[in-house]
Amino acid sequence: MNNEPQTGRAVDLWRAIVQTEQLVEFFTGLFDVIGITIEETGEELTARIEENQIHIDPGLPDSYDFLVPLKLENVHNMVSHAADGKLDEFEVWRIVAVLFTPLTRATLTNPVMSRNLLRKLAGIEDLIHVQLVGPEAEHVANHTLIFASNQWLVFEGLHGKPKRKYVMTGDDCITYQKQVFKAIKADNFLTWIKFGRWYTKWRASVSSQIQHD
Repeated sequence: MNNEPQTGRAVDLWRAIVQTEQLVEFFTGLFDVIGITIEETGEELTARIEENQIHIDPGLPDSYDFLVPLKLENVHNMVSHAADGKLDEFEVWRIVAVLFTPLTRATLTNPVMSRNLLRKLAGIEDLIHVQLVGPEAEHVANHTLIFASNQWLVFEGLHGKPKRKYVMTGDDCITYQKQVFKAIKADNFLTWIKFGRWYTKWRASVSSQIQHD
């Protein structure tokens, strides 16, 4: 993310963002390396966090933590809210709203997250509604999580009759993503037990179980 003229390429747009300590800290712990694809242009790029810097390079990495598909509109929205490297509450919500569904989908398609035993250990229901709420009441993004055939499916919008509903702020989403990524990286039984205990306490503050007749 160096200061370079803005062009239509996502790699150039993101490199133009000013890297402040706040911005780097915001993304640190969400991932180490991600691959990103841009729907309209087919552009592929890599975001890598190393030595307190975010490196953006053309092309997909040989290995990555997540593969995140984005639209060019998403890129422009993220740039407009992070261009100066300073993030207020609204800008955090806007950035998280852009990444909300694609990053959740990428996280849950990780083979580790599809292990039914781990899902049961953490007490995670198989049909969940999630609402991401912003600083103002009209700022809302939604998605639905469904566990079926030993895999998680993620849909934009609210579908079906959920067994649990989450209402989360941008900070809540960031906290969850950093905790689950830490568990995915370690990927051992003890870490998943700890994650399950943390998750059970955390979800009590951001969700409610729903009973249906």
